[in-house]
Amino acid sequence: MKPVYSGFPLVMETETDGFIYGEITDHFNFEYEEGKFCTSGDGFVQAPDGNKAGIIWDVEDEPYLSVCIEPEEDRWGVYNVGFVKPIQTMDDLIYNFKKVLPFIKEAYYKAKLGK
Repeated sequence: MKPVYSGFPLVMETETDGFIYGEITDHFNFEYEEGKFCTSGDGFVQAPDGNKAGIIWDVEDEPYLSVCIEPEEDRWGVYNVGFVKPIQTMDDLIYNFKKVLPFIKEAYYKAKLGK
């Protein structure tokens, strides 16, 4: 059995404090030709210890994180995440990832402690 999220690339440019965003949905697969930006997608986060969690993101006014699937044996959960701006560039992806990272870290540590 393949590890969860195997075959999907990590976006190394997002690495912050050992946490790295991984891409499932191509964040440069623009859904609006005219505007050329992406407003939702699926990804994952790799923690410093290599464990992963899924994220389902969309654009909201404020960053947030809510539990979609509780931690399981092969991942520390799946989370709905609010990015604060559409993605057009790598800088946008990095900015969004850093805005939600405090919520991601909190979810990771809760999953690790089993709370």
